[in-house]
Amino acid sequence: MKRKAGRKLKSARAKRPRPTRAAAKARREDSIDALVTANAQALGLALDPAWHDSIAFNLRLILRHAALVDEFALPDDAEPAPVFHA
Repeated sequence: MKRKAGRKLKSARAKRPRPTRAAAKARREDSIDALVTANAQALGLALDPAWHDSIAFNLRLILRHAALVDEFALPDDAEPAPVFHA
C-alpha cells in the first residue's frame, strides 16, 4: 500500500512547532531593517545609523496604513470619482 505525498507532508507540518508571536515579530523587524538597508544601498544613499530606527518606524507605519486600504472592499460596480479642473 502506497502513502499519499500529501499525508506525509501534512504530518511533517504537524510535527513542527509553531513560532511564537515574539519570534514572528522579531522576524518582521529583521525584514524591515534589511529592507531599509537594501533600499538605501539601491538608491546610493549614505544612511546615518542614527536615522535607521526612525526610517524603519515610518516604513512600518506606511505598510500598516497600506494594509488598511487594501482590506477595504469595494463593490464591483464602484466607479472612480470625476475629475474637476478649476
